[in-house]
Amino acid sequence: MQPDVDSVETASDSIKVRNVEEKKCHLKTRLGYQPIHRVLMDNWQSGLTVAMVSVPLSISLGIASVSGGDPAAPLMGVSTAFWGGLCASMFSSSDFNIIGPAGALSGMLNSATIKFGGAGVLPYLSLVSSAIICSIYLLGLQRYLLLMPTAVFEGFTLAVAFIIGLGQLEMAMDLRPNGPKSEHFYENVMRSFEAMHGYSLAPAILFLVVTALLLGLVKYAPKVRGKSIPWTVLIPLSTILLGYLSDQKMLGGIILPTLKDKYGTLQARIVEVPSRPLSDFAGDDLFGLIRTAFGVAFVAILETLISAKIAEQRMNYPFESSRETFGLMVCHAVCGAVGALPPTGVFVRTSLNVQLGATHRLSQMINAIAVFLIFVVAMPVFSYLPQAAVAALLVFASIRMAPVHYIATLWRTDRRSCFLLVLTTVICVFVDPVYGLIVGMVVALLRDAAETARAESRVTLDKDEVSVSDTGTPRSQQNPALSHWATASFDHGANLAVKPSPLKRLRQLVEAVACGRAPKEHSNVLHKHETFQEVLYEPMGSVTFLCASKHLSRVQALLTKKPNRIIISLEHVTRIDVDGSDSLAKAAKEVKEADCDVRLVVPELLLHGTILSKAAWLQSLQSEGCIFSTVTDAKSQVAEI
Repeated sequence: MQPDVDSVETASDSIKVRNVEEKKCHLKTRLGYQPIHRVLMDNWQSGLTVAMVSVPLSISLGIASVSGGDPAAPLMGVSTAFWGGLCASMFSSSDFNIIGPAGALSGMLNSATIKFGGAGVLPYLSLVSSAIICSIYLLGLQRYLLLMPTAVFEGFTLAVAFIIGLGQLEMAMDLRPNGPKSEHFYENVMRSFEAMHGYSLAPAILFLVVTALLLGLVKYAPKVRGKSIPWTVLIPLSTILLGYLSDQKMLGGIILPTLKDKYGTLQARIVEVPSRPLSDFAGDDLFGLIRTAFGVAFVAILETLISAKIAEQRMNYPFESSRETFGLMVCHAVCGAVGALPPTGVFVRTSLNVQLGATHRLSQMINAIAVFLIFVVAMPVFSYLPQAAVAALLVFASIRMAPVHYIATLWRTDRRSCFLLVLTTVICVFVDPVYGLIVGMVVALLRDAAETARAESRVTLDKDEVSVSDTGTPRSQQNPALSHWATASFDHGANLAVKPSPLKRLRQLVEAVACGRAPKEHSNVLHKHETFQEVLYEPMGSVTFLCASKHLSRVQALLTKKPNRIIISLEHVTRIDVDGSDSLAKAAKEVKEADCDVRLVVPELLLHGTILSKAAWLQSLQSEGCIFSTVTDAKSQVAEI
């Protein structure tokens, strides 16, 4: 009896089944599917080391995120490192991105505690921002948040560096400014400078020494005998002994204020559900709180995705931005529910995680568990950490954060982008970080829109006298199908070029008079001819509302030369909107009304699924036999006629 065909198990089927069974006990890493114990062995060291760096940094960032001496500040920072890391390890996409308290949010959160009356508002901000991130995730808007040039983001980063660094003057020198704190950063800095006469020498010296050691050793001695040394952990921890001796009056009268003096003995605080209602903090300014939460969500998504993107580029292992956004949403929701700070992706700890060879999100879970153990067991020890050492760690982080090399490169290569960076920084520092980002993005988009409005194109003539193109390409090296055709500048002679601003004209005049620098002359070779015979006009890039009128103006200017034929080629067009289609229709109509032959080259891609596929004017030209798929076809047809 023959068995049923369906019941026969082939060798390939058994292999597939075995592979599926194996994958059930394996985790997918950048090295492929690995057994769970192998993944654990590959990631325990990176997770533990990141945790050792996270604890002092989280304490410092918690302090930087809360104004005043609220004893919850350092505990909220460490709690965020634990809960944020734990949730991200389970729900996020990137295998390398570390989630926790970050300097990018500390300035905004500090201002919020001043404006809304204490650290108790921060968990609510985390919950509201979670709802905002959820909306962004569901609508898939996270990809639009990255529509900004690097100059804007680095301008924001520089502003955060200023806010964190200059915000440590009080702890660094044990200052006692008069009056309540302002929600504006620069006003608090001015208060600190006014109180500078009352500085304490011992904390100031410790601050300078620790800062110098951190900067020097991390830069010039990051490794000893080939092994990385976590100076950002060892140096601050070594100052705990000095803090303890000072607390016990064993330093010969030298006083070093510690975290214990400001916050009391630090105790583990894993869960602290918000007890006061939101109305106690928001009052009549609920919209202001939502606006702040929107800024927190915006910056958190931005930082998280950029941090994950940097790790992706360094490790050549992809992540999914939508899932990373979902993971961040969960992190914000959980951190808000347990009374922690809003978390985000953190560059420094992510970079360390990558350097230490992490291969899976298990590294972040180990980091979270290690932070939890240190939090529960050793938190009272951190009470003796000198405030000056905390200030030094934050100033060190702010200096390392400042994009000095990038700014220098921009100054040499792109002064306009450098100005954009400075503008973003100034608005972030003196107005609001979110406003700075928004203004920077708007200015950058307007700048690029202005460039698009230049309507890049190419005008090509069938004239023997015009023998060399704008790029200097000899006729012999040009497209053989366009022999005897050449390209030259057209806009300046037709008075269509973008005119410089009055300030730019004044600068050019000063340069011409003072420096003897002659103004740049543009080729008007096309306008040496009173009439044209055949013209090929090729728009480049997009033909949209930004540049449609400019393309129409060029065709109208070409018609003044009374050509016999005009070929409009859309081969180099990437996108057309309704305005672009209308301008092309008007151009074709005016060419025909001028008793000039019109030929339109439209690739197949633009004839299907775009605005042109439904354009009546294009269908009319097609019925007249005026539509071609290539310039060669259009040129050949013209030659036959």
